[in-house]
Amino acid sequence: MATGKTFTALAALILIAGCGTTRSDIGSGMRSTGEAIATSAGDTSIALALQRDLSREFPRYFAEMASEVHEGRVLLVGTIRTPEDRVRASQIAWQVNGVGEVVNELQVAEEQSGMAFLKDSRISNQLRLRLLTAMDVSSRNYDFETVNSVVYILGVARDRGELEHVAELAATIAGVERVVSHALLADDPRRGTVAQRASVRR
Repeated sequence: MATGKTFTALAALILIAGCGTTRSDIGSGMRSTGEAIATSAGDTSIALALQRDLSREFPRYFAEMASEVHEGRVLLVGTIRTPEDRVRASQIAWQVNGVGEVVNELQVAEEQSGMAFLKDSRISNQLRLRLLTAMDVSSRNYDFETVNSVVYILGVARDRGELEHVAELAATIAGVERVVSHALLADDPRRGTVAQRASVRR
């Protein structure tokens, strides 16, 4: 872990947010194997519906935007032209059945250049490798995206030490300008069960 001046620099670089637009506070606790499988299937269903709906509204969705879903929490990242479109993207995400929270990190900006996209891809690949090889970190508990050298993290950490360690793994990759972590702790009350999320209708 970082200490001294290195820690001070990292603290300025990393934002551990862990919050977003919340429809309601639901559920708590760790997952059993059955619940984990059901959660994964539910997240896949949400992700597919979200991609479908966003691509209809924004024809360049797959070129400029991305989304991650973890336990019913949706992370939107990428670039978008206007503040109104940014709000509209959140509205579309909320309309998808099973969504319990929307974290909108869309940047109002022009489309990324090819060089910026390649740089972001390199950062994401390096972080993916670091998570796969990190001791005491389960990479399947995290999803992330990189946009304009900013790394956005979604997922669940066992404790605050792991939460900070994962953010540090991202922050120390060459070229990363900032890390925004929306990962939750395992005992965070916002973590809901699949059954509770499924009861939320359009």
